[in-house]
Amino acid sequence: MSSKSNELIAGLFSDSENIQILCSIYENEVSADTIANLLNLNEDEVTKKLELLYNKSLVKRRQKENSIVYSLVNPKVCDYILSLKDSIEYGKEISASE
Repeated sequence: MSSKSNELIAGLFSDSENIQILCSIYENEVSADTIANLLNLNEDEVTKKLELLYNKSLVKRRQKENSIVYSLVNPKVCDYILSLKDSIEYGKEISASE
């Protein structure tokens, strides 16, 4: 894996709100205000994070009526995040039962 990819992944996972935002648009086109309400976050911060994710080519955007909606460029990103979360939870369950 290239160092640029490693940096992108490290930056993405260093901010849990980025992960929440990505997974909130897993299968839907969603506006920044909807994401903010769903995740109980500040809309301005969500907009900034979406811009960052857009610039990293992780989300795409388009105009829909009077707002901009966002969706994932590749939904597999969220599949991998959820798979990783499942693996971590499974590891915790195994550790707790030993």
